[in-house]
Amino acid sequence: MSRKEYEAYPQVPKKYLEIPEKLNMACYACDRWVEEGRGDSVAIYFEDKKITWAELQIAVNQFGNALKNLGVQKGDRFIIRLHNTPEYYAIVLGGLKIGAVPIPTSSLFRAKELEHLINNSGSLAAVSTAKLVGPIEEVKDKCETLKHIIVIGEAKKDQIPFESIMKGASPELNITETRKDDPAFMLYTSGTTGLPKGIAHAHRWLIATGDPIAKMLMALTPNDICFSPQEISFMYPFGCNFFYPFYCGAAVVLYLGRFDPEKVFKYIERYKATVFVAVPTIYRRMLAVKEAEKKYNLSSIKRCISSGETISPETYGEWKRRFGCEIFDGLGQTEIHIFCCELPGMKVKPGSMGKPFPRFIVKVLNDKGKECPPEKTGHVAIRDDNPGLFYEYRGMPKRWAETHRAGWYYTGDLAYVDEDGYFWYVSRSDDLIKSRAYLIGPKEVEDVILEKPAVLEAAVIGAPDPIMGQRVKAFVILRPGYEPSKDRAEEIRLHVRNTIAPYKAPKEIEFIEQLPKTATGKILRRELRRIEKERYRREKVK
Repeated sequence: MSRKEYEAYPQVPKKYLEIPEKLNMACYACDRWVEEGRGDSVAIYFEDKKITWAELQIAVNQFGNALKNLGVQKGDRFIIRLHNTPEYYAIVLGGLKIGAVPIPTSSLFRAKELEHLINNSGSLAAVSTAKLVGPIEEVKDKCETLKHIIVIGEAKKDQIPFESIMKGASPELNITETRKDDPAFMLYTSGTTGLPKGIAHAHRWLIATGDPIAKMLMALTPNDICFSPQEISFMYPFGCNFFYPFYCGAAVVLYLGRFDPEKVFKYIERYKATVFVAVPTIYRRMLAVKEAEKKYNLSSIKRCISSGETISPETYGEWKRRFGCEIFDGLGQTEIHIFCCELPGMKVKPGSMGKPFPRFIVKVLNDKGKECPPEKTGHVAIRDDNPGLFYEYRGMPKRWAETHRAGWYYTGDLAYVDEDGYFWYVSRSDDLIKSRAYLIGPKEVEDVILEKPAVLEAAVIGAPDPIMGQRVKAFVILRPGYEPSKDRAEEIRLHVRNTIAPYKAPKEIEFIEQLPKTATGKILRRELRRIEKERYRREKVK
């Protein structure tokens, strides 16, 4: 694809990024399909259930009315702590339809994280299940704004039964007028320091990112069936297995439970998924299934999408060879979603991030804010008038100022651009760890490790790992009188797992005598990463 052809990409809508002033995401992602006579078509496949657009709309309206009956108004925020279920979709859309702000949260977050995000967001309500509500109950007395806890399943005293409020709510609901710049939803993701940061998006996000991602990268039509075996509380599946399919009238398949590559293959075959969305770790684990291409029929798949980290040329090549389907790779963030990718028709360069979407202004800038020449590493920056970008780090104006400079949003990624305009990822410009597509701030993990009386100092990095990309590794200095042992390491690991999300817990703990530091006493994590990379290189040579 030449540059001229690329700029005139055939699937760019004629009114690309022309966003109406009055806009509500729920209308675009559900109501309009019923209005257009597709009410009997399937919107969600979940186990043996098929939920139609008409059925989904009724559930959306009932939950929106239930929230209003509880006093939730336009602009009020509420958190969601659920596994992937059809109710999740109705809850998010019902909140949006009345102008409230849903906040999907990882089901792996612990009480400490939930306390922070409830207080940081000022959430008025929380929706969960009897199985997952425990950590919310644990911190509710520390959260002044939290007035209602809605529980799916068996509700206890002072909890509101989801089924009861849905049964008593009207199936008719007039949409609350919202504008493109009004608050729509928030997602929380770990930063480089401290607790998760709240990233707020407006209603304009759906069209601003949906036009390029849903219509160009995913090439969705109402006949498509999307499938991602990931929890929709994360931005990647939140877009690609929820809002982008719904924006185009396509159906989604919900995956419940721990990841199992054999189960994923069975789901693709059973539901005849046409678009498969996953992170590189999932592709690698699926490729580890011997002769999967002979055991399962993946002929329905027309497109595979990858993001979260750059997919390796080896993974790309093996997947294409064994399953006959190309993987289109892309770079994205919770702050926007995918903004740089390989597109159908482009020459694929395995290992690259492709190019920014047409009309997305993305550059690689040096430390002075000037565009870098080809092959020169610099900061990936998106022009900050892009309507798909978030509008706020909740309660973190300093963080906002750090990432917005001279008309550009600095993503925190380092990359370079080759002579053909393809972007090549280098690393984060900070110490953020990417493990199985999770973003993990080392400082948060270190702080929890330091809660153990035996620990004097701790440093956490991402060590190279052939499956996970990076694994969380902790270097620990013990206090005098404490001896290193396997039991000690396991005790520390369990403490982290029980305090914050389990995926943040170190897979490996190494006890050392001292940590590399700067003259001012700051830990040199880059030196620890260098040591681990060298160890990894030597192990591969053996």
